[in-house]
Amino acid sequence: MDFKILGPIEVRAANGRPIALGRRKQRVLLAALLLNAGKAIPTQRMLDWLWEEQAPPTAESNLYTYISALRRVLGAPSRIEAGSNGYVLRVAPGEIDVKLFEELAAQGRRMLSEGRNDVALERCTRAVGLWRAEAVLEGLSLPEPLRGEAARLERLRATVVDTSLEARLALGQHGEVLPDLEALTRRDPLNERLRAQFMLALYRSGRRADALAVYQGAREMLAAELGVDPGPELIRVHQQILVDDPALAAPSPSITVRRFFAPAELPVDSAAFTGRAAEVSRLRTALASAGSGPIVISAVAGAAGIGKSAFAVHVAHQVADRFPDGQLYVNLHGSTPNVKPLKPAEVLARLLRSLGDDAAGPAAPTEVDELAARFRSLTDGKRLLLLFDNARDAAQVRPLLPASPTCCVLITARRMLTSLDAVAHLRLDVMAEDEAITLLGRLVGDERVAADPRAARAIVRLCGGLPLAIRIAAARLVARSGLSLRALADRLAVEDHRLSELQADDRAVRACFMMSYRGLEAEHSRMFRLLSLLGGSDISVAVAAALADRSEEQTADLLDHLADVQLLEAGDADRYRMHDLLCLFARERTRQEETEEEQTKAVRRVLHSYLVITGGIGNVYNLRTRRNAKFGRPVLGRFGPSPDDFTADHHTGPLDEAARSHAETTAVLRGVGNPVKAALDLGYLAEMHRLAGRPDMATLCYHEALEADLASGAVGTYRTAEHWWGLGRAYQDLGDDARARECRHTSATIFQALHLINGDERRAIETSAGSDTLETILRYTRHGRGI
Repeated sequence: MDFKILGPIEVRAANGRPIALGRRKQRVLLAALLLNAGKAIPTQRMLDWLWEEQAPPTAESNLYTYISALRRVLGAPSRIEAGSNGYVLRVAPGEIDVKLFEELAAQGRRMLSEGRNDVALERCTRAVGLWRAEAVLEGLSLPEPLRGEAARLERLRATVVDTSLEARLALGQHGEVLPDLEALTRRDPLNERLRAQFMLALYRSGRRADALAVYQGAREMLAAELGVDPGPELIRVHQQILVDDPALAAPSPSITVRRFFAPAELPVDSAAFTGRAAEVSRLRTALASAGSGPIVISAVAGAAGIGKSAFAVHVAHQVADRFPDGQLYVNLHGSTPNVKPLKPAEVLARLLRSLGDDAAGPAAPTEVDELAARFRSLTDGKRLLLLFDNARDAAQVRPLLPASPTCCVLITARRMLTSLDAVAHLRLDVMAEDEAITLLGRLVGDERVAADPRAARAIVRLCGGLPLAIRIAAARLVARSGLSLRALADRLAVEDHRLSELQADDRAVRACFMMSYRGLEAEHSRMFRLLSLLGGSDISVAVAAALADRSEEQTADLLDHLADVQLLEAGDADRYRMHDLLCLFARERTRQEETEEEQTKAVRRVLHSYLVITGGIGNVYNLRTRRNAKFGRPVLGRFGPSPDDFTADHHTGPLDEAARSHAETTAVLRGVGNPVKAALDLGYLAEMHRLAGRPDMATLCYHEALEADLASGAVGTYRTAEHWWGLGRAYQDLGDDARARECRHTSATIFQALHLINGDERRAIETSAGSDTLETILRYTRHGRGI
């Protein structure tokens, strides 16, 4: 939040939006709190300031009303604290312009006394630039006690102006400063210091007679107005001019101190930046604390395309005025397609040149340690903001860090730079749906989004809330004004083509993901590919271990690394999830780099793991039924429990774990790409659920098996009839007789259509609700037909 009183009172929220402050007394109260920020003000003093000697009987209750109203408009009740000594307004460093003004003024005077005239001029110029009018709290009638504090600040401003004039004269800018001195002298004719500076500037400009005339005019005015003679400083300058004292000569260009150059290298802020209000506020608060303690280093991490750079640049622009010595920006190219990451020595040489270090030329040292030491020396005591964008890792950034607490560092990277000391980490997630739609509207036009809001929502959902994907989709719409939102949504809905649709000019989601993928080692990339078989669903370490045929300990390390490089999202209780677009990318890599046999084996391993977790495998393998012969034992991996470890009396685990495992496994089976195999395995799983005493989950799985039958074109086959029969048994176990009869009827109809049974046999199947299995009922009919 920004508070401004150097001019009309103004308050802006973290997103830059101005805040309406209400009635006059409410604004006076806020002004009083701002002029005494961090100090407790007794209630009685506030009453005196607001009403002086004419306080009404309701004054105290009115004061409480104003305090409550201010807390409300500021959006944070803790901003104004009530204590035993009165009310205190809490502001963070850099939030109020008057504090920054006083700090810059003090630095300017100190730099001038040390002979660093270029820095002194820069500090004073920045300090005066904070004033938006000639008076403090202009336009607001203040009580007498507050007028004194306002007058003090206005006198300090005059002192700062005087200091800047002296610095300009010391830098040999007498010709440039003459118009300012003439105007200021006319405005304040009794100011002898201004007169002396005006005379010096005229003399150095070759106007000796005009300089003497200024002295004569000052002597006459002082005598007429005050009845006094000129003071010692004015007399001294007059005498020096009369004798052409060499001390008055302008400084030689050869010894003139180089003018201070404040770099402003931040890239342009995105006009379409949307949302992330909480993250913006958090980062602004962190950056505003620069100079009040140890050096502030903030690192923003997030997946590829999540909008880290746009976010960092946006916040950096909002706080830029708090870093008067400049804002430095370097794209480290840690994950830029087709560009090598910059080496620390390259970056340091660039930073030194940006700061005007003349020694950072061709003959400059190339050793990283020496360059880093020079950089730390040059940045010492300066208020600088450094934005290192797109870092590869901590090793690339570590030599680039300044040591001065007056500097502030902002880093963006795909991975968390946890090995850097004293870093505040901030992780960006995908955008909320409403924010994503707002972003799309700002990019393509709100009227276009309003014309088809459903298509707009479909687009941002298919983009997975990823800002890069939304911006590329918007670029496609802007490039082709005739392309409707609905048409683009339909194109994006085709999973196999979605990544190809999300590319425009030099931007592409696939290329962005590829940079992270290429940085993986073989084991990590294999795990990443196989996870796509889960369709991006929530996955546990145990199931992932079965998928990759690795131990759970190895698997946990692999998954943690993928989460560190933002290719996975780590959840609670050792569970992970993959973003939808990343899952599509991983699936592409799987098809190109994994054989169908390996994919099938991975699915079978997950199937086995699932049965173990849900406790049904012991029941299944102790049943000597036809299903054991038909389905056989799943292909097992080297790790995980064996079916032989379970017995027939092994009971199921918690329902939520079983349900979660069911979701994981069915996602694997659906993702195989072979609906025939998926239908077989889903039917197998359904019967395992039923035999293990989970008919509710069995019905879900049988329905999915029937959907797979439909996808494979197997409607009306023996397998489909079996699935309908099994679904009927599951409904029977649930006590839903009506649905059970419907399912048996459908199963019998298919059997009869296949000429496997006659009418009498069909009625036997339809009316069977006991313990007889389908095999028992069909045994005599199959025997007669050789089945």
